Amino acid sequence: MSRFLAARFLTALGLALAIVSAPLTLRAAESIISERILGKADAPVTVDEYVSMTCSHCAQFYNDTLPELEKNYVDNGKVRFILHDFPLDGIALKASSIARCMPEDEFYPFVKVLYKNLANWATAPDPEKALLQYAKLGGLSEDKAKTCLADTKLQDALIESRTFATQQLGVEATPTFVINGKETLKGAQPAASFAKIFDRLLAAKK
Repeated sequence: MSRFLAARFLTALGLALAIVSAPLTLRAAESIISERILGKADAPVTVDEYVSMTCSHCAQFYNDTLPELEKNYVDNGKVRFILHDFPLDGIALKASSIARCMPEDEFYPFVKVLYKNLANWATAPDPEKALLQYAKLGGLSEDKAKTCLADTKLQDALIESRTFATQQLGVEATPTFVINGKETLKGAQPAASFAKIFDRLLAAKK
């Protein structure tokens, strides 16, 4: 096993153990993790996205598909996305912690930067150090970023949110997209797959 794979195995194992013992209730977790929305709050179509910050398919969606959906559906107020962290390993959990500490209006821009540069920081010899550098570039002080990386209460909340998504909503992999609470798309689907559903739902509301 390579050094990198071994590190990912250990972080994934640590995350799995944390999920089993997460002490927070869902209500307590929701009080810590506020919604992060891309789009207008009153958009008629809502997409709940479940993503992991180290997920290459999630990065593919953000880099290749989301820009087209933003142009055609989000920017004009038709669709909104709500991001739900579904960390697949310890590195993803740390990245989510950093992102959640960004100012709300900088959250999605920072997530986009992380996905665009996924190969640079997630496979770095020291991913946490790399994350601190990206946080600094995003305007977060080093002290604040380090505090976020060590915030076990925030990380427990993220883990509890993931546990709820798995046990109550049936989310098993990333990315998973739940549209208006009823229809589900899984994986790095092309923009056309989303557009087909969006157009049908929007037409039904006219």
